[in-house]
Amino acid sequence: MKSYKTLLLTAAFGLVLTACGSSSSSASDEDSSSSTANSSAANSYAFAFMTDKSMMFGTGDFSDDQSEIIKNFTETSNSGTIAYFDGSLYSLSVVDEAMNSVLDRYELNEDGSVPEKPAASVKFEGTGAMVMKIVADENKIYVNQTFGTGLVAVDAKTLKTIATIDLSEYMEETAQMVGPGSSVVREGKLFVSLGQYVDAQNAITGAQGSVAIIDIATDKVEKVISESMTAAVGGLDDMNNSSAFVDEKGNIYFYSAAAMGWMEDYKEGWVRIKAGETEFDTSWVFRMKEAEYEGESSSNNFLMTGGAYAGDGKFVGFFGNFADPSNFYNYEWSFVVVDVYKKTVEKIPGLSPTIPWFAPSIHIDSDGSVLFGHADEENNSIYRYDVDSKKLTKEMDVKTGTAYYVMPLAD
Repeated sequence: MKSYKTLLLTAAFGLVLTACGSSSSSASDEDSSSSTANSSAANSYAFAFMTDKSMMFGTGDFSDDQSEIIKNFTETSNSGTIAYFDGSLYSLSVVDEAMNSVLDRYELNEDGSVPEKPAASVKFEGTGAMVMKIVADENKIYVNQTFGTGLVAVDAKTLKTIATIDLSEYMEETAQMVGPGSSVVREGKLFVSLGQYVDAQNAITGAQGSVAIIDIATDKVEKVISESMTAAVGGLDDMNNSSAFVDEKGNIYFYSAAAMGWMEDYKEGWVRIKAGETEFDTSWVFRMKEAEYEGESSSNNFLMTGGAYAGDGKFVGFFGNFADPSNFYNYEWSFVVVDVYKKTVEKIPGLSPTIPWFAPSIHIDSDGSVLFGHADEENNSIYRYDVDSKKLTKEMDVKTGTAYYVMPLAD
């Protein structure tokens, strides 16, 4: 596994990458077994599985034998993301210790399989780009320069640069650097969180939330807004852009994990920007530490950066905390449904505690159900959860690596 400990912000990412690899197994140690069949269509999903040294991604279906199909998957570094859009699978990865990144677009074959070579490719030098936001209506992708100074907008097909958006002028006086994180799109605007890093070496962001609002048509920053009800919102993210969402009413929600609880005076919680407005709603905040959970009126847990919005105010993610450093590796985290309307947190039944590194795997399927990876000391699987009926279904046995991305091949 590559180490980035000597590079900027590597303390946090080194822990993330090590944890992901800690529960993985090499292909040579695994045997083949049949997975749970649920769908008859071939190559209906994109998968990425994290192994000790890399991430393997490709397409298939839940009826496939995971340990067999992964043999034909494409290998990339275990520091990156994949996404699907308009018949193509995208891979964005940090490829070396100089923090150079590569974005590849693979135009899927007629059977949905990934071709050997990408149709387009672009390199980002020294900026640790590992998060992207696709804007379908504009055929555009925003690439976060995680260790750089802003965003790069590229054409979704050619991957040629459309615009470079420098956010360095919005760095606060107490910050050492500013980095874009979680983002959402609403009414032609990109709302992207800004990590104001007061301690860049240890990836500690500031004590208030900050969001830049960018006009997508012009790629110009309209303004930057801030709030002091929580610490920095969004963040470097789980590479799934999932510390923010837009609900059916047009309200935008951002989550603050309060620097993972490592700063005593930082406040966690959800904040919102109401529909039609471009300022934070200072009358509303939802602190998950104060929500009832497992029959208790308060909790020491908080949501890790990771999850997906399932509709009707419900967000599916993780619940746990990092107060104990060993929790990076222990099976102590739970999948939960967070209701930002009712301000409640409910554990998904039927699952054993797991490690906190499956957040990128949480995606919404075409039917509205939630897909995610899960592992404990005995089992490693992919599950489906229907939030309304509370039905949990095992979809695939994972024998090689751990499930890191699971998403439908549908726009």
